[in-house]
Amino acid sequence: MSFVVVVDSSADILPKVAQEEGIVVIPMPVNIDGQTFLEGVDIFPEIFYSQFGSFQELPKTSQPNPGTLKEKYEEIIANGHEVVAIHLSSGLSSTYSTALMVRDMCTAPEKIHVIDSLGATFGYGLLAIQVNHYLKTSPTWEEAEPRIVELRNQMRYIFTLDTLEYLVKGGRVSKTAGFLGGILDVKPVLEITPDGRLEPFAKVRSHKAALRKLIEVMLKEIDHPEEQIIGISHSNCLDETQAFAEEIRKQVNVKDIMISNIGCVVGSHTGPGAVALFYKRAL
Repeated sequence: MSFVVVVDSSADILPKVAQEEGIVVIPMPVNIDGQTFLEGVDIFPEIFYSQFGSFQELPKTSQPNPGTLKEKYEEIIANGHEVVAIHLSSGLSSTYSTALMVRDMCTAPEKIHVIDSLGATFGYGLLAIQVNHYLKTSPTWEEAEPRIVELRNQMRYIFTLDTLEYLVKGGRVSKTAGFLGGILDVKPVLEITPDGRLEPFAKVRSHKAALRKLIEVMLKEIDHPEEQIIGISHSNCLDETQAFAEEIRKQVNVKDIMISNIGCVVGSHTGPGAVALFYKRAL
């Protein structure tokens, strides 16, 4: 029995990469000024960010349609495979709990394995790619599950934003009010914690200092960098991100660096100008 990896579009895997990997991407809805779009179907990062400043209100996001999830899970099973569904962190979205509910509605729930990524954007996408490669070695699910959990728990998510404005408006940092006192004067560095929640990590005085902080943290934590493909995602700041990747290459010998866009779902909460770094650290 072979496995097919399923993610939702918040994994921010580039379409070409998802196609090459055979990873199934379920689109997530984004509501912009009263009109609902499906990420990767009829709304894309280039258009989204070019129009971001003209939106009348902050875009709203929601979980994938349960019917779409069920249809895709059933299709994969009907084709003779088992599903490994890795979804956006339960600390950030209800997608994981919805996927569990959908699994139990399917004809063969024992063939659907739902994993809480405890992450977001391309760090979660990078995890899905690593899981997909591992599953090609033909393990049983009993062999695969602990390895997938280990890979998930190794994944590190740190990032910086141009502004906290959109996270504050969206209620994503409502519990970190103490960190927000100087919101106009600092550039935040945040992390996704091991339990999949968004928390402040540091604050610095400039965007360049924030990027240096990301590298500093990674250098202290990264496990066997020469064996790792690390990930960077960005919201409409590709030139800066490519320069950031080159600076990483100067400071540490990594196997490779994959760069992806922060998509419309995650970008609704970060706004333009975000840069996120993903790598594996020792447990």
